[in-house]
Amino acid sequence: MDQALEQSDLAHVMVLGDSQVGKTTLLLRLLGVTDPKLAAEAAVPLRAGRGRGRSATPVPIRYQWSGDPDLWSFAYDDPGDTSPAQPGTAWLTSGQLEKRLRSFRTGATGDGLRWESGARPLEIGLPGRFAGPEKRTDIRVFDLPGLHGAGPQEQEAAKALLALYAPVVDHVVFVVSADQFAEMVRDPAITENPFLLGWGEQTHRFSMVFTRAFSGESVRRYLHEVLGEADSPDRNHSRITEAVQGHYARELLVSELPSVAPSALYPVEIGESWQELLDSDAGYAEAMAPVCDELLRKLSETVARYSDVDRRHLAVSEIAARVEIIVQDNARRRHQALLDAAQARQRAKRAHNEACVFVKRAGAAAEAARRRSQSLRESLEELAGWPIAYARPAAPEMKGNLVRAKQEEERAAWTEAARKAWTAWRRTVGEPAVPQQPPHDLSARIRKKYDKLCRCCELCEQGWLKRLVRDSETPSYCYAKMTGVGHDMPAWIRKTLCAHAGSAADQLSKAETDAEQQCEVASRYADRTAEALARVAAELDNLLEAAAEEEAEDKANLSVARSVRSVHSERNETHVQQLLERAARSDGDERSWLVLAALRAIHDLNRMFP
Repeated sequence: MDQALEQSDLAHVMVLGDSQVGKTTLLLRLLGVTDPKLAAEAAVPLRAGRGRGRSATPVPIRYQWSGDPDLWSFAYDDPGDTSPAQPGTAWLTSGQLEKRLRSFRTGATGDGLRWESGARPLEIGLPGRFAGPEKRTDIRVFDLPGLHGAGPQEQEAAKALLALYAPVVDHVVFVVSADQFAEMVRDPAITENPFLLGWGEQTHRFSMVFTRAFSGESVRRYLHEVLGEADSPDRNHSRITEAVQGHYARELLVSELPSVAPSALYPVEIGESWQELLDSDAGYAEAMAPVCDELLRKLSETVARYSDVDRRHLAVSEIAARVEIIVQDNARRRHQALLDAAQARQRAKRAHNEACVFVKRAGAAAEAARRRSQSLRESLEELAGWPIAYARPAAPEMKGNLVRAKQEEERAAWTEAARKAWTAWRRTVGEPAVPQQPPHDLSARIRKKYDKLCRCCELCEQGWLKRLVRDSETPSYCYAKMTGVGHDMPAWIRKTLCAHAGSAADQLSKAETDAEQQCEVASRYADRTAEALARVAAELDNLLEAAAEEEAEDKANLSVARSVRSVHSERNETHVQQLLERAARSDGDERSWLVLAALRAIHDLNRMFP
């Protein structure tokens, strides 16, 4: 982390964005390369032979001026690099620089990357001949590889570099195509980095540069309305600039992104997109040129302000405090997330335990239902063979009226035998669902069955003449039929009693089926709760693992914060000591001014490092 802090002194501003959105072109313009042809020429070696549409910047680079009118400066120092490249500063032609930059890519397609995230960033100095007539700017800015680089290795390297430098830079410049900003800021590399959150409200830390900002049809229509007639004199460029920034601030709200102060937005057209706009609509492009220049000038001032070395000393307290606040927020968030996950696990475990109890109870209920149903079936089998103790009344005198009277006694005797059989069987059955009494209409049923079996004509007579006249049988014949009832009646009585008890059997069978279904429902529910418990337990384990990693990262970031304070405090104390030593060797007014400067520096130290 001290290495990251040391390297961050190379640049205090970080340029971040997708590949192929014009980051490098923008940096060249901010450095002072204003001529489009010279900018295109400078971009050739920096692209390292990569064709259009492919990511160019493979490693973190700080651009500056070389100090030589024709040669590039190239500073490179990676102790872990075993390639033939020699560390130190080299003076190269454009072709040599392109070759050196190509060496950082590997593979047949050049999409591999030979770079360690902890290596010192490259420092590339531009030849002085690329400078425009304006003052050349010495800015301390990192150009990082695009988040969506050529391959997974380049993308992972970009995210690693982002995580390394985001905590220690003063200002972040997002560079993105105007129609892709929403997608970029939702990238996990940004949303999961606490040092890049809050880009909406912390306008002092973030600037948003939209490239291809004047090319879209909707913005063209809007700006044509703002511009008014093509021949209107003396357009107010400041008003148009504010209108462009306000338009894109509203577009962010439409995209459901946080509101951003318009002053933090820099919609521009640079490089190839500017030439395309100029070729397609020269009048519109010429009208927007001063607006674009004004926005680039403001952006250059912002970057230069945050690149200033003195401002770095004044900003360290803010950087350190920001890191500490974020670390504290992370700790609270992790604690709450772990607490929520632990509570979720407890709830899942409680639900699973309750489900297991439910399964046990349902299983016991199903087993009890099966036992009751089986027991009743066995009892019904006994009832089907239960003896019917029929006590037949004494035989009557064989006279028609007496035989017919005896039928009533036999009906009563069969009914009594059926009732006794039921009562005796019922005493052997412990199932409460079986009725205590036999069928309430048992007597009527037996009468009906007896009459059907007996088929009494009620016309039997003793005398042969009366039988002849009435065409009937003898009473003895009818009594014989009454005797035959005893052959079929017992089986019928048992069947009738079994049917009466069968309603309870049906009831128990249904209860058994319902209990088995409840058991299946309980088992499925227990399986689901077991899966839920396993899932939340795994989530808790993952959270614990992630929390351990994040805690280690936070400790490293706290180390950054302490390093920021200690290093810059030491530097400022050294500065005070130097002032006092100079004062001791000086005389007169110079000595007084040096003492006064030392006192002011001490005041600043007390304010910055309380």
